[in-house]
Amino acid sequence: MNKPKLTRRGFVASTAALAAASTVRAAGSSLLVETAAGTVAGDVLPGSGVRRWLGIPYAQPASGALRWRPPQAVTPWKGTLRADRFSASPWATPEAGKSAFSVRGPHSMGDDCLSVNVWSPAEPSEKPYPVMVWIYGGAFVAGTSDNPLYEGEALAREGVVFVSINYRVGILGFFAHSELAAESPDGISGNYGLMDQIAALRWVQQNIANFGGDPGNVTILGQSAGAFSVGFHLVMPQSRGLFHRAIAQSGAPMGKPSSFILLGEREPMERAGLDFAKEVGASGIADLRAMKAPALVEANASSWRFYPQIDGHYVPDHPFALVMAGRHAAVPVIVGRNRDEGTLFPPLGGGTVKGLRAEISAEYAEHAAEALQFFDAADDAAATRQGHESMGDIIFNWNAAALAIALATSGRSAVYSYQFEYVGTVPASATFNEGPGGNLGAFHGSEIGFALRTQPARGFGLSREQSGLMDRMSGWWTQFARTGDPNAVPGAHGNWPRYLPGKETVWYIGAQSGKPGPVPQRDRLAVLGRAMNNTILERA
Repeated sequence: MNKPKLTRRGFVASTAALAAASTVRAAGSSLLVETAAGTVAGDVLPGSGVRRWLGIPYAQPASGALRWRPPQAVTPWKGTLRADRFSASPWATPEAGKSAFSVRGPHSMGDDCLSVNVWSPAEPSEKPYPVMVWIYGGAFVAGTSDNPLYEGEALAREGVVFVSINYRVGILGFFAHSELAAESPDGISGNYGLMDQIAALRWVQQNIANFGGDPGNVTILGQSAGAFSVGFHLVMPQSRGLFHRAIAQSGAPMGKPSSFILLGEREPMERAGLDFAKEVGASGIADLRAMKAPALVEANASSWRFYPQIDGHYVPDHPFALVMAGRHAAVPVIVGRNRDEGTLFPPLGGGTVKGLRAEISAEYAEHAAEALQFFDAADDAAATRQGHESMGDIIFNWNAAALAIALATSGRSAVYSYQFEYVGTVPASATFNEGPGGNLGAFHGSEIGFALRTQPARGFGLSREQSGLMDRMSGWWTQFARTGDPNAVPGAHGNWPRYLPGKETVWYIGAQSGKPGPVPQRDRLAVLGRAMNNTILERA
């Protein structure tokens, strides 16, 4: 065996590593996999026998001259890369690491974050396994694949190859500036995080067969910003053919461009980049590229101004318009939301009657009177509850409902829609970015552990009821990945109907089983749509 060379995160293949690699060969050659860039050595997880490879680079570190450029092909390595630990996480504020949706503990951040992780069933199969590619959330300002909620072992035991990816976030992933647009052959800037995701999906197409996966049956799925990402991939020309099914959990870029829905427009985003450069005293991109990444992140920590944008190239037009015009991937889609999306966020209006009325008036403009029929709080306690509901509507609920109806209306995709309703016990000590847990209901992100079979990773305990829900929900997800239809899951009673124009049926996922029903809060959401000059929810 050739002596392994130095690779990412300072891994030096020492004598011990060589001995370990020899042990891997003795244990089974299926752990040594050839990729387009070189050989990687994985490990076997005790108990399940699932094979795992962590931190495989799919692009070069985006540092120095490569900062704010499209991801560049990874430099091939000699010898064997030990793929037995996660790579660095993308740069984000230190506070991002304190969330229950973040990493498993102390971790490193770095430019060498552009990596994929793969979990494959214990036994190789003559027929390749379906592939599921997870895209994490985090409002496009934080996030990492190094999170126990995103582990792929449990789904690999169910007969899929599970892949999780890292992509650049925040100012390093979505910074826009006219000077960057001038140096780009496409005349654009920003959206580097989306370019990373495309590069990772291309890596899957090129390499996943060697891990036992089927490159012709790839499902992309994500939650929150990951679901918004799925929405972008549905309409980005560069993503076409890289996936064959899609699952969007709580998110879609369907509404009016704003930071609320994580969708921007080119000129305002580039102006924000110019403003940032002035704030840090940079005369141009060369100065900004010379700054240390942590300094850039810290300088932008108090603002939320860099996120995906309509750039005319990767995102050629507003995603809603593209879907309605049929300019989207013709693949089966699951799209849904949770009943209490807004409880994890500060309430609109700050929890007071006066504040709620003022914010509703501002958000809904000439339709405020209609909206106040739904948000008619008489005291601050009710204003807090309704403020959470309104936040959920603006950021998630309307967008998810609009994507489902738009896709169904286009007629090019089989659509399945859901609402997650299960309310489990969340310890008050559980910490999220927005504060402590407790009485959050079916909160934003609470479905992840059930869909990915990682609920025990939360440390919240797992009752018989929760175990049954986890079996059903993960069964729907993996069955959809196999066939494009979530039905025919053992033990899951009922039939999840397709979402059709004029017959928009939502699958309500609760403690016992799923059940069909109408679009939740449709009348309330229709008012929000009218405030955005969009009447899609009023179409029968």
